[in-house]
Amino acid sequence: MLMDENKQNKENFEMSNNKPQDTQAPKPQENEETMENIFEQYIADDIRRGKVVEGVIVDATDGGWLVDVGFKVEGFLPKNEWSQGILVEEKETPQKGETVTVKVVSIKHGEESQLIVSRWRCEFDRRWNELEKHLEQSDIVTVKGLRKVKGGLIVDCLGLEGFIPISHTSEEGKSVNLSKLVGGTFDAKVIEKDRRKRRLVLSRRVILEEERSKLLDEFYGKVSEGDVVEGTVSTVTSFGAFVDLGPIEGLIHNSELSWQKNVNPRDVVSKGDKVSVKVIGIDREKNKISLSLKQLQPDPWESAKEKLSVGDIVKGTVTNVMDFGVFVEVLPGVEGLIHIGDLSWHRIKHPKEVVKKGQTIEVQVLSLDWENKRIGLGLKQLHDPWKNIEERYQVNQDYPVKVVRLTDFGAFVELEQGVEGLIHVSQIARKRVEKPSDVLSIGQEVQARLVDMRPQERRIRLSIAAIEEEKYRKQREEEKKQRMAEQAKSKPQFASDEDNVSVTIGDILGDFLK
Repeated sequence: MLMDENKQNKENFEMSNNKPQDTQAPKPQENEETMENIFEQYIADDIRRGKVVEGVIVDATDGGWLVDVGFKVEGFLPKNEWSQGILVEEKETPQKGETVTVKVVSIKHGEESQLIVSRWRCEFDRRWNELEKHLEQSDIVTVKGLRKVKGGLIVDCLGLEGFIPISHTSEEGKSVNLSKLVGGTFDAKVIEKDRRKRRLVLSRRVILEEERSKLLDEFYGKVSEGDVVEGTVSTVTSFGAFVDLGPIEGLIHNSELSWQKNVNPRDVVSKGDKVSVKVIGIDREKNKISLSLKQLQPDPWESAKEKLSVGDIVKGTVTNVMDFGVFVEVLPGVEGLIHIGDLSWHRIKHPKEVVKKGQTIEVQVLSLDWENKRIGLGLKQLHDPWKNIEERYQVNQDYPVKVVRLTDFGAFVELEQGVEGLIHVSQIARKRVEKPSDVLSIGQEVQARLVDMRPQERRIRLSIAAIEEEKYRKQREEEKKQRMAEQAKSKPQFASDEDNVSVTIGDILGDFLK
C-alpha cells in the first residue's frame, strides 16, 4: 500500500528527471540536491504525525518492535502502543513479517531521524467508528461475556471491551450467575459511551425487560383467575414456593400448598418440580400472581363430615396458640378451635399456660359448622373436676379453701383446681361485713363450711360465719359450765350427826342441774 505508493512515486520521479533536454545540462553547483535527497524529502513530507500507514514488522527489541513503513528509518512500535485495555485482542504480540496498521505519533527529521508509531490508537479509532456506524442502524449489539469483575461483567462489543453493571445483567428483582454468561453470546443495549474516556457501558436488563413486557401482555391476555396453568418450581422459601410460568413467576403461599396446616414447603415441593397450579389472584399493576396447589386437591372438609360428630373424642395437634384460644388440627387439613374458656376449669390468663404449639392432645368435639368450616372443641370437658364430686365433698363439712376472686357480694374460693364455690358476704363473718375485701384478700387460705352443693348446676355455697358461730356457741357453753361450777363450789355444806349423812359438792351440783 503506502510502500508501493512510495515506490511508484520514486519511479515517476526518476522518469521525469530522465526526459531529454533541449539544452546542455547545467554545471552542477555545490548546493545542488541529489535525486535521492529530493525523494527522501518527498517521503518525509508524506509521513507526518497522526497519519495512518501500513508497515511490516521487521524485528523485535526489548521495548517493542521495528516497523518498516517506507520511511528513511524504521518506525519503533513500543509494547505499550501495541494494544490498550479497551481492545479485545486475539493475540498479545505480533510476529516478524506481519503487516500492521499503525498511526504516527512522533516524528523527528535530520541526522537523528526518529519515528514512533502506535497500533492501538488507530485500531481503537477503527473499531469505535464501526460501533458508531452500527449504532446508527440499531442500539442493540451482540456481545460475548469475557470475565467477571467487581460490580459486573466485561464483554466483547465489536472488538471493544464493554462493562455491564451487575444491576443490568438481569431483570430488576432477579439475580443471575455471572459465570453462566462468561463465554456466551447475548444481546445488550448501549446505555453510555464516551470516546475520549474510552468508556462503554451496556445493559442486558433493558432488553430482557422489553422482551418480558411483550410476553406479559400475551400472558395476561390469555390467563384469568381460576385458570389452571403449568409451571416449574423455581425457588422454595420459608413462606412458600415460586413457580416459573414463563414471562412471570407466581407465588404459592404456605397456606395454599396443602390443606394440612403448618407444613414445611420443602416437604411438599422441590426446586425443579413440574406442577399444575390454580391462578387465584392477579395483580397486573404490581405484576404479582397468586397460585394455589391445594385447591386442585380434594377438600378434606368434605370427607370430615363422615368422620366427625358432636361429642366425639379425637386426638389432634396444636397448630397455633392465640390470646383467645388454641387451634387444633384434628384431621389433615381440618382445624378446630378450643376457646380459652374451654381449656381449663380454672381461670387462666393465656392459653400457653395449658398447651403449647406442636403438642398432641385429646379433645372433645363440642360443635360443628360445616357451612362455615368451623369446629368447636373442648379440652376441659375431658377432665371435669365436678365429676363424682359428691364422693369427695359433703355438706356441713369444713374444708380448706383459697380466695381467688372478690366481689361486692362475696368471695369466690377454690376447693381444688377447677372447683370453685361462693362465700356470700353475709357468710364471711359473724359480724356484719360491708366489703369482703375488708376481711379477706386474694390468695388467702381459710377454713370454710360447705353449706350447699348442686353438682348439676356446678354451684357450691360455703360459710366462714357458720364455723365462727359454732365456735362461739361452744365457747359460751364452756363459759356457762365454768360459772355454774364456781357457784356450786361457793355454797355451804350441811351435815347431821344423827343421820351421819355426808353431802358432796357433786351431789349439790347434780341436783342443781336436774
